[in-house]
Amino acid sequence: MNKIIKWGLIGFFALVVISAIAGGGGDKKTTTQQSNSGLEQTKEVKEEIEKRLEKIEEVGSDIETEKQEVVVEDDKYPNFKDGTYIVGKDIEPGTYRAKSPSEACYYARLSGLSGAMDEILANDNTSNPVVIAIAETDKGFQSKGCGTWTQDLSAITTDKTTFNDGIFILGTDIEPGTYKNKGQTGCYYARLSNFTGGMGSILANENTDDPAIITILATDKGFQSNRCGTWEKVE
Repeated sequence: MNKIIKWGLIGFFALVVISAIAGGGGDKKTTTQQSNSGLEQTKEVKEEIEKRLEKIEEVGSDIETEKQEVVVEDDKYPNFKDGTYIVGKDIEPGTYRAKSPSEACYYARLSGLSGAMDEILANDNTSNPVVIAIAETDKGFQSKGCGTWTQDLSAITTDKTTFNDGIFILGTDIEPGTYKNKGQTGCYYARLSNFTGGMGSILANENTDDPAIITILATDKGFQSNRCGTWEKVE
């Protein structure tokens, strides 16, 4: 589109110049002063066209930059940020992960949108990476301070035999086996059968301030660790 406008202005400039030449040759009585005046007008028209072409190029550059930014920000995985959403309308049901929540991340699966406590299906506060499965039967989902939730469930660990706090996907982030930590005040951990966040998803759990050992089975779906420090596979 910019090229069309640019060539249109150049064509307009050419007509102005031709008109000026034609007008100068049609009247033998035209004085030198009138000729100079026509040249000055032609020069002014040329300068104005050049200014407009520069503006068009600047606008075109801005448009291209915006397009590039959209492409960069475009995510092939469904995702959403903090807020309260209607499941099936604002967001799709499925399993999501918040990779970098803030210190005050709160999230909840909801059976209704009235704000009543009995509408909370599952909720949690965390500052660690988290995974949640939003069901088709859920009415809503609420998120505060959790950042971006994405269906990109690729590994967030570089080594499947050692990991820190968070909710981890078995087979993707960590591998089955027996793990041990060095002990830390307020440690809570749980083996998970799913990522719904409800009590029914807990296969086994524990609170301890002492060093702990846990065997994560190949049939487990995930593992949750809060304030436990580093876990390392021992066998």
